[in-house]
Amino acid sequence: MAWRLFRAIDDEWSRFINTGTGHLVRDGWSDDPVLGLLRDPAGVVAALRASGDDPAGADRILGALARRAPHDDVAARTMLQALIPGLVNVAKRLGHGHVDEELEAQVLTEAIDRIFNYPLERRPRAIAANVTWDVFGRISRQRRRVAASQPVGVERRLELDGWGASPVDPSEEVCELIADAVADGKLRQSDARLLIAIAVGHDTIRGRAEREGVTYTAMNERWRRARNRLRTAVAA
Repeated sequence: MAWRLFRAIDDEWSRFINTGTGHLVRDGWSDDPVLGLLRDPAGVVAALRASGDDPAGADRILGALARRAPHDDVAARTMLQALIPGLVNVAKRLGHGHVDEELEAQVLTEAIDRIFNYPLERRPRAIAANVTWDVFGRISRQRRRVAASQPVGVERRLELDGWGASPVDPSEEVCELIADAVADGKLRQSDARLLIAIAVGHDTIRGRAEREGVTYTAMNERWRRARNRLRTAVAA
């Protein structure tokens, strides 16, 4: 797994924050009620990476960046840097463990477009998850359109040559349905995380109940309701 573009993005970021330019940017953000409280772009990324237990705080910072992104390239670049771990996971899932430069470029391109055009007024919460879900959903749909446009004869020829068309990955289908439901506001982030963890990942209802300190029955009910919400969203 090469990760050439993601590594190049990290290297570029390191050069940027080590030049002192970040402090000049900090002066330009001094009037921002959220970003003005943080040291510089590096401090913004550090705060976001450490905000696992404070989703509301993360949304305040990402919301401030998304608001400035359309007219502030540094804000957009800072937001991209903060989202890199999630985008790496998107690439891994889309590539089923094999990630090449083309897939990296596709993920980064979609992410940048989403950052510049993020609908903050409509989706002010779970911003990081929304961006990564949107990137996953867009690329999945693009791949499906490409696959659907291939002539049957070509697929048959590949099979005869021993290459065989790859079967559709059920986990990718589930992730795409969940991503669409979240993007449409028909499924909550907490439901999405639960469905992904159990339906696609290796988690169990009992194990999750034990970690969160609730009964198996309560967790099973959460799982059932999340599944029903997804079914309703898909049916719609």
